[in-house]
Amino acid sequence: MLRAESWSFPDSGRYLQAAENIRLHGELYARPWTGAQPQGQAVQEFTIRTLGYPLVVMGLGRGSSRLWTLLVFQNLLSMLNIGLVLTWWARRAQPTTRQWLVVLVGITTFPAQFIYANAVMSEVLLQTVVLTMTWAVVAFIRRRQLRYFAVGMGALVVALLIKPVFYPLAVVPAVLGMVLVWRWRTAQSLAILGLMPLVVVGMYMGWNKQRTGYAHFSSIAEINLLHYNAAGVLRQVAGPAAEEIWVAGVLNDASVQPNFAARQQLIQRRAGAVLWAHPLVYARQHAQGMVTLFLDPGRFDISHLAGLAEPGGGGLLAQVRAGGLLRALSHLPVGLLTVLALVLLANGIRLVLAARGFWRLGTSGQKLRNGRWIALGLLVYVALLTGPLGAARFLVPVWPLLLAFALVGLKWPDEAEAVSAVNQTAPMREGQC
Repeated sequence: MLRAESWSFPDSGRYLQAAENIRLHGELYARPWTGAQPQGQAVQEFTIRTLGYPLVVMGLGRGSSRLWTLLVFQNLLSMLNIGLVLTWWARRAQPTTRQWLVVLVGITTFPAQFIYANAVMSEVLLQTVVLTMTWAVVAFIRRRQLRYFAVGMGALVVALLIKPVFYPLAVVPAVLGMVLVWRWRTAQSLAILGLMPLVVVGMYMGWNKQRTGYAHFSSIAEINLLHYNAAGVLRQVAGPAAEEIWVAGVLNDASVQPNFAARQQLIQRRAGAVLWAHPLVYARQHAQGMVTLFLDPGRFDISHLAGLAEPGGGGLLAQVRAGGLLRALSHLPVGLLTVLALVLLANGIRLVLAARGFWRLGTSGQKLRNGRWIALGLLVYVALLTGPLGAARFLVPVWPLLLAFALVGLKWPDEAEAVSAVNQTAPMREGQC
């Protein structure tokens, strides 16, 4: 894989460059660093990638000759994450050999887990952090011990430094911490810990303002707003040609703005105006993307790994919106179509089992009932924030949570079975023979 460079995805180069710039120049910048202050559109490269993953790449994958250490590390994390979920389920469900075979087949039908463990991408590292955060929050709800809340807040800080999608979540523990202090009449340290992620977000935005003149968390927000959210609406409303003309016009107007802040604000206004002008179209695209997040078979991921050419007219989701899905499918290799169909079927089955598992956990103990809402909340949060960009890649960080629900949907002891198991394993009371 290293020789074929299948580890290299569209975002990989920026991660590698940012890591190299940190190591050599002490600058978080995702393009080659010349020493001169970047101007115009180039300023966005200061914040297009957040600090977390480049630091890991710098530490483990310094130079292309050492990328194998990074990829081995990510593969170990991937196996650990899936192994923890399987262990949690197996201890309670006591699955049969046949059920284990079904589970193993189910895991192999989510190829994105393997692909992104073997790519210079942050998804699997973030997956580990999300699992840690979920465990810590559930443990805190169950035991009400401050150390678990501290671990959860630390994990959230790491998560938002790895992927900007998690930084809006910092508001939730800030509010929750203050509410719990008021309701439980507990130590003020709970509120202080709850504020920690929000404080980190504020400090990070202040750092970005110092470097770019604009207080923001990541420039990827405006990039997605322009090139995906607003552009996707225009493509559906007026066609690809009108979309290209509009995007080019916005970029041209942005390029003559006096500073980076004015540039980003212009993009926000223009893209926001398009979304407000066609709210139903955008709402439909947003909902489409949320569903796609859970069902996407990963055509792009598999094609990239196999070195296949991109289909004309953009990805399959873009062509669905343009009305050309059947034409796009007709140009894909038969083998790839077969694989995609199998993965799509598996994703659908997994989603049905996950819904069943969520319902089953509602009849379990208090810890599991609370835990299911935490897991569901994270799944919905990622789907909602990802919106029209929904794809298998963006599901990877929270996929073990979906897998856990699906496993419970496949096999879970009902109340009678649980009581029987407890009775069989309980030590004999005094006087029994």
